Amino acid sequence: MSSETRVCKSCQRQFAIEPDDFSFYEKIGVPPPTFCPDCRFQRRLLWRNERTFYRRACDLCKRNIIAVYPTDSPFPVYCQKCWWSDKWSPLSYGQDMDFSRPFFEQVKELWSKVPALSIQNDDGIASTNSEWSYDWAFSKNTYLSVCGWYTENCFYSYYACYDKDIADCYFIWNSEIGYELVNCGKCYGSKYCTLCFDCTDCTLSYDLRGCSHCTMCVGLRNKQYCILNQQYSKEEYANKLKELNLGNRDALEARMKEFREFALRTPRKFANLLKSVLCTSDNLITSKNSHSCFYAQDLENCRHIANVDGAKDSYDCNNTGHAELCYDSVTPDNSRGNKFSIFCWKCTEAEYSNNCHSCVSVMGSSGLKHTSYAILNKQYDKESFGKLRTRIIEQMKRAGEWGEFFPHTLSPHAYNETAALEWFPLTKEEALAKGYRWKDEAKKEHVPTKTAADLPKTIAETPDSILNEVIECSHVYVGRHNNHDNDHDQSSSSLPSSCNHKCTTAFKITVAELQLYRKLDVPIPTLCPNCRHYARLQQRNPAKLWKRACQCAGTNSENGIYKNTVGHSHGNSHCEVSFETSFAPERPEVVYCEQCYNAEIA
Repeated sequence: MSSETRVCKSCQRQFAIEPDDFSFYEKIGVPPPTFCPDCRFQRRLLWRNERTFYRRACDLCKRNIIAVYPTDSPFPVYCQKCWWSDKWSPLSYGQDMDFSRPFFEQVKELWSKVPALSIQNDDGIASTNSEWSYDWAFSKNTYLSVCGWYTENCFYSYYACYDKDIADCYFIWNSEIGYELVNCGKCYGSKYCTLCFDCTDCTLSYDLRGCSHCTMCVGLRNKQYCILNQQYSKEEYANKLKELNLGNRDALEARMKEFREFALRTPRKFANLLKSVLCTSDNLITSKNSHSCFYAQDLENCRHIANVDGAKDSYDCNNTGHAELCYDSVTPDNSRGNKFSIFCWKCTEAEYSNNCHSCVSVMGSSGLKHTSYAILNKQYDKESFGKLRTRIIEQMKRAGEWGEFFPHTLSPHAYNETAALEWFPLTKEEALAKGYRWKDEAKKEHVPTKTAADLPKTIAETPDSILNEVIECSHVYVGRHNNHDNDHDQSSSSLPSSCNHKCTTAFKITVAELQLYRKLDVPIPTLCPNCRHYARLQQRNPAKLWKRACQCAGTNSENGIYKNTVGHSHGNSHCEVSFETSFAPERPEVVYCEQCYNAEIA
């Protein structure tokens, strides 16, 4: 069987289906997709409302709660304790399949009745004090964080696994006492680092391995007491750190700018594939034979995976862990054989189902727990289930529905409420033109007591009374002054035109994060948590690959910025190695193949 090029029925762009892909689709019993990988990913992200929370009452116990669904949602919304309890029966909502009507229409009808979990976490069940987290499990003291598990004291982070005492991190694992870490693992006491592994007490650095006490460094291996890649003694290093004064906000911002310029003069490896083999992907750890996968670890035989902690023989899954033989699913944690499922955990063959747990062979269902052989929340014996499922699939095939994820019209969230906005940004006009819903955000009623300009420059100068302050996000401050300069509206809710970051306009400091800031000697942030998250996204390469050639031109990089320190195997001629990389061709970084990179860095 040879590869085929097809045209996406959504974006009209061409995409390839490889022979191994056809084998996978045949193995799990689905036809090849008609949407390209990007459009499939975008469609799944429409079911993840990670940052727009609402205050409302639980529709069962009437307690005030936090939810990802507003009060005008058509279905009941229960808090964690009520939803996971036996106070209600999901099977009581069961309905018969009507073959005179489309399957998705009946799914939508059922899901408009079944109670929804207020926010996707297990607070009060397997987690403690983690109510304000989304897609989080088995953790303690997690606050305003998204997608992770097995953490303690984790704040404002995205994709964190097996960590303790961290804040404002992205894709981090097995780390402790960290701040503003991006794509890092097994780090301790470190801050403002990207692509650093097995490092201790490192600051404002990029691409370090096995280092300790290094600051503003790039591409070092097993070094200590270095600044800007220069070696110092322990005493000299301590004195230089005092001169840098990185605990002062103004000095830190100046050094950050200096470091960004310094880092661009050092080659980047075409892809971050740590202890991984036979992979055409980026930011993978301990994986093999996986392609077009991003921000993941422990993968085997996977494609089109993103934000995953362990998966095997799975395609088109995101924000999950320990999935096997799963396809086109959102967060099929610890599941096997899920297809087109949404938040179905510990399931076997959950198909076209939403928020079902510890179930076997369920289809078109919602909210089921410890249930087998159910369709539209109605339970059958094994034989009857098999026959009915076959009839439904035949009908879906005739309608062109079988093998496709849910249409976006079934999502309970507007486009700008979902993670799709981060990965595939659209303006309101663009989203509406494509048929998506858009929800205008309500005006924030926060009354700030301090602006960013009022904040102390260092954490040492910050009193405990900061816990009582409402701090205005500096984007609002900038927006207000820009509007003043242009004689526009000067209200506190005005934002700079460049801010499309779901700004909360103001924020507070919690006791636990203040303790962490003091431990790490970092100043109080001036941006709200959402704006800080979007700032970190700027450090993230896209989940996309470009075919490029190595930029090593012999004795230096082809743009002349970097001069090689040793001779390479290709001598003075241009390296002929090509690869697939997440560094777009127009990016300013110097990108080398693995051999040229290792000659300079390793």
